Amino acid sequence: MVILVLVITIAAATPFSILLTRGGPGSTSGNGGMPRLRPTGVETAETQLPDTALPPVITGLIYPVEKGCLPEDDYLLPGAPREYRRGLHEGVDFYDSDNCASIGLDTEVVATRAGVVIRADRSYQDLTAETLAALTRRVEQGESNAPEVLDAFRGRQVWIDHGEGVVTRYAHLNGIARGLGPGVRVEQGKVIGYVGESGTPGSVNEPGSEVHLHFEIRIGDTFLGQGQDDPAKVRRLYEQAFSP
Repeated sequence: MVILVLVITIAAATPFSILLTRGGPGSTSGNGGMPRLRPTGVETAETQLPDTALPPVITGLIYPVEKGCLPEDDYLLPGAPREYRRGLHEGVDFYDSDNCASIGLDTEVVATRAGVVIRADRSYQDLTAETLAALTRRVEQGESNAPEVLDAFRGRQVWIDHGEGVVTRYAHLNGIARGLGPGVRVEQGKVIGYVGESGTPGSVNEPGSEVHLHFEIRIGDTFLGQGQDDPAKVRRLYEQAFSP
C-alpha cells in the first residue's frame, strides 16, 4: 500500500501558512473544551499562499457592518500586539472612532459571505471581576495563548463555515439575531448579531469603553495574515478579501 502525502507550494517566499485538517467529532479546539467546530469537507493539506493572491472563497466578502471599511490604524489589524493578554491580534477591530461606518452598541452585524453557522453563543455569561482576574493570572503565568483564554477574551461569538476550510468569526457581540444557531444557513448580508464589548477587560473595568466588533477570517487553524509582520501586506490581504 502506498501512502501519498501532498504538499502544495504556491510561492517560495510566503507570508503565512494555512493548515487544513479534517477533524473528528471528538476533537477539541479553542472553545473552552467544547467539541471542535471544524470546517467540513477539507482533506489534510498544507498550503502556502503569497500575499498577492487569495483563493476565491476568501474574496468577495462584504464588511460585517453596513458601510464599513478597514480601519486606518494598523493596531486594529491582525498581527498587532495586545499587551493586556501578551499576545497578538488575530482579526480586524471595527470601532466607531476609526471607520467609515457609525458603530455603536447593538449596531447590526452581518454575514460577510454565505455559509452555515457552526457556533452561536446564546448562553454566554458576561465576564465578572473574578473571571477577569482569573484570566489575568493565567496570562501572567504564561498561558496567554491557551485556547480557552483566547476564547474567553473574544466574548460572545458567532462562527460561520464558508467551506474549503474557511470560517469567519464575529466576536464581542452584545446579542445574537433571533433564530440563529448551529446548522442554520445564512446568506451574505444576513443580520447575525449586534455589536457589543463582551469578553473585553473594559466591559468589567469601564463598561461602555470597548464597544466594537472583532472580526476574524480563519483558514484551518490559522488566521488570515498570521506570521506576516508587515502591516502593509496584512492590509493588502484584507483589501483583497473585501474586494468584489
